[in-house]
Amino acid sequence: MKKVILFTGTAIMSLYTPMISAQNACKVLMTEISGSYTGSCKKGLADGIGEASGIDRYKGEFKKGLPHGVGTYIWHTDQTYIGEWKQGLRDGKGKYIIKYMGRDSTISGIWRGDKYIGERETVPYVIEYRNNIGRVTCMKIGDRPYIKYVFSRNGGPSNNFSNLLLQGNSGSERNATAFTGYEQVTFPFKGKVSFNAPNSFMTSILNCELRIVINEPGSWIVTMFY
Repeated sequence: MKKVILFTGTAIMSLYTPMISAQNACKVLMTEISGSYTGSCKKGLADGIGEASGIDRYKGEFKKGLPHGVGTYIWHTDQTYIGEWKQGLRDGKGKYIIKYMGRDSTISGIWRGDKYIGERETVPYVIEYRNNIGRVTCMKIGDRPYIKYVFSRNGGPSNNFSNLLLQGNSGSERNATAFTGYEQVTFPFKGKVSFNAPNSFMTSILNCELRIVINEPGSWIVTMFY
């Protein structure tokens, strides 16, 4: 004989109570919006799509308890940011809307680490022109403001060139065995290097030239493979 199990209303509610409690226990780690939360949860933290409110309000994507992904943040002062987030900070493309003289004023562009950096993201460096130089690599190795040029041929350093001419818009020029380039530069740095070198068959002399702009401050090694 089959047994029939009947669930009362109280029993049914008890089945859902753990889910509701888990949702209420889901934490948001940003103090300004940690008052209440509804949405996806993972390991006790807001994770996925959700909505949180406190002094301010946020609706969008979360990761490990913080706004992360795409979302809308509304401050209690009526300022609004709509765009990309990373670990609780504005990071990526977005627009910031503020009230000014009774009207909405919008700033659109790129944010990095919660700071607005401009309408477009500036690349670390740009190779504007090269002639008779097969390849150029640019490597940032530190924070001191200098540009060091390295000349390479057949897989190693080379000084098989002549008539070297350096031009730069800032810094002190140095041309020595250990260091060729500019020290104490200010950024963006715009430089030009020109020299003469034999071709790979040693049958003629080539005019080699590089023009480069380095936007990101630091210690840079620019290697020319010719």
